[in-house]
Amino acid sequence: MEKSVPDPPENPSNETVTDDLLRDRSALYRAIDFYLTGDQPSPPDELRFYNVSKDVSFEDTQLYIADLLRCASVTAYQCGDDLKGADRAMVFSVWHLLEIAKAMVDRSIECLGMKQG
Repeated sequence: MEKSVPDPPENPSNETVTDDLLRDRSALYRAIDFYLTGDQPSPPDELRFYNVSKDVSFEDTQLYIADLLRCASVTAYQCGDDLKGADRAMVFSVWHLLEIAKAMVDRSIECLGMKQG
């Protein structure tokens, strides 16, 4: 019996595979540079979706973050109430992470109050 397709199939163009691998490797190096080194480019202010005034204090930003985390936590919890199974577990794991982040921000606000007092 003769096969119509070789096993494994022949690659029509080795150049394409080489180009794809090089492109993937280049993307990998860019990702490593971005996440693991201190050379992370910051987007210019005009390209951001939301800008914070330079007049906002550290304490005010922490309080605002705590409030945002509280709102996100309540939203996640309410969404999870109506779900079942894996979807419910996933939403509640997001809720759990939000609660941890809020606890850390709350603690940093407490520490800030201790330093000022």
